[in-house]
Amino acid sequence: MSVVTMAAIARVDSPTDPDADHSHRTPLVRFLSTRPTRITAIDLSGRLRQYDPVFRMDATGDYRQVGHVVDRTPDPSLPSTEPPSVTIAWYDSGLAADEVQWVQYHNDGRLEDVAKLMLPEQKRERIRQQLAEAIRLYGDEFSQAFQPLVQQSIQQSLPVIESELKRSIARHRGDIDALAKRWNDEVVRERLIPLAREEIMPIVKEHGRPTAEKIGQQIWERASLWRFGWRAVYDRTPLPEQNLLNEEWQRFVQKDVGPVLERNMDEIVATVQKILVETAANPVVRGELADVASDIAQDPEAQQLVKVILQETLVENQRLRQVWSDVWQSEEARRAIDLASRRMEPVLRNIGDELFGTQDEGIDPAFALVLRNQIFGKDRRWIIASPRQDGRGDSADRVIPVSDQWMAYPIVYLAEKDAQ
Repeated sequence: MSVVTMAAIARVDSPTDPDADHSHRTPLVRFLSTRPTRITAIDLSGRLRQYDPVFRMDATGDYRQVGHVVDRTPDPSLPSTEPPSVTIAWYDSGLAADEVQWVQYHNDGRLEDVAKLMLPEQKRERIRQQLAEAIRLYGDEFSQAFQPLVQQSIQQSLPVIESELKRSIARHRGDIDALAKRWNDEVVRERLIPLAREEIMPIVKEHGRPTAEKIGQQIWERASLWRFGWRAVYDRTPLPEQNLLNEEWQRFVQKDVGPVLERNMDEIVATVQKILVETAANPVVRGELADVASDIAQDPEAQQLVKVILQETLVENQRLRQVWSDVWQSEEARRAIDLASRRMEPVLRNIGDELFGTQDEGIDPAFALVLRNQIFGKDRRWIIASPRQDGRGDSADRVIPVSDQWMAYPIVYLAEKDAQ
């Protein structure tokens, strides 16, 4: 017990003095001098245990303990389908037990709860301002020191990642082929081919037919049925030299078809552009392709295969680890880290004081609560009592619901504040 607490207790009037003013008693003395009232309530959560405290906020906004759980029925070690009942010792002389309503809170020690407790909004803002000021003062130095290291890491990592990615894909080629075959059967045949037939082909016909007919007419005008005909007949005779039809086709493509296509190239490009633009703007095509991509992305086998390949490429890649180790353990990296340490040490010390407390002022109360919760398993469940808004209640109203709001465990001052 601290000296402040002992002093505060020592100056309290004796509880047996009927003429004494007891309004300034400490919580500990009020507890020792008050006979508790025992009440029974239903614990809807089934979490409450013996000695879990009950708190009430006073007029100054501070919490003080006004009761605790005495026991619970049935025994928590026995299975039960009914919500248990808890007996509460109530020792607040200023408010009767049947004039209050109850709400239960709990802290399971999750990282989310620790962050909320140690980093409230005001503290987060102070830390953010300190970091922002440090970056404003030293950001250019940090950039000049670390940018070359980052560039080296990226430049040296990319070839290693690419090489290992190829190896991983090769190792899983059978799985990839099987997955591709299944998706080819399911997607191409059932979805993409009908999509092309119903939506894409009409667009191609609309824009491509005029150009195709024009070019086809020009090519037909240059084709010689006589030259193709007699060579086809000759190739089917037993004469020694054959393959004349193929030679004529090669000559026709090079000498006749090529110039026709070249003269109409601008029109071909314009037609292709129109087809692509209208196809891309078609809502049915866009929706179907998006659905196909989504289905592939959500396929469990595809997800697992991608996960394995990425893990082998990035996480289990020993050569990649060696690259980063060589870069960030170099003399240049040590100089950059030393520079950052010198510049950031005062800021980090201040942030540490914000989070954990100082030698002069002691441990930060929020950090003390975290230590109690995480190390000793304390302060995990508590009840908040508040005056009923509808007056007195009966025993049927004594239910302790669980709040859906987060709350920090109340900090109770054993000594009166004016004694500090």
